[in-house]
Amino acid sequence: MKPTLILYVFLLSFSLTYGQNKKEILADIKNKYSLIRELIDTNTLRQLHTDYTCQESLEKGSITFYYNSRELKHIVHKYTQGRVTYEDEYYVWDDELFFEFSKHKVRYKDYERSKKKKIKKVNVVLTLEERFYFYNLLPIKCQFKDFETRSNRSKNPKTNYVRNKNTDCENANKVLEKYAILLEYQDMDMVDTCDLPRSIAKIISDDVIYGSLGRN
Repeated sequence: MKPTLILYVFLLSFSLTYGQNKKEILADIKNKYSLIRELIDTNTLRQLHTDYTCQESLEKGSITFYYNSRELKHIVHKYTQGRVTYEDEYYVWDDELFFEFSKHKVRYKDYERSKKKKIKKVNVVLTLEERFYFYNLLPIKCQFKDFETRSNRSKNPKTNYVRNKNTDCENANKVLEKYAILLEYQDMDMVDTCDLPRSIAKIISDDVIYGSLGRN
């Protein structure tokens, strides 16, 4: 067999094996996520919850740790700044982050002209979401989506019906860094909560957010 043909067969075999393994890993992540969500929804996990307010920025938020006995399973960090609300979630198994989900909502006013040529104010909510899937602390899949809901529409999109877009995982290390910082807040008095790490979705979505707000 020619060397080039041998190399092609090897690469094809590796590609098929990696693809199969990745599907199995993602299926395992889905199962772990579903189990943790079931434990949360049935109020089975022990919670450590703290609310906070930042006077200088008028920001307020909360952080909640969820434990199965002493084992950390979930972290939720929610915060509001102006017209933007944030929710960052971290899912943990065997002391290792395997999934991160962030959701941002931007609320603003828009104006539209009706068929009778009257100007009408419209309430708009821009939603941005991102998902990071990890295996052995390495990102194996990263996704992003955004959609808009408007008060003058009878039918608005819902997240389950909006397709995720696969993206590169260049910000995955920032997710891991922020997760590591949040872990430290399990065992300390939360006196510096205004310095808690924020979701990276803001980095991606600033242009979208300010572009939308510019239509006020």
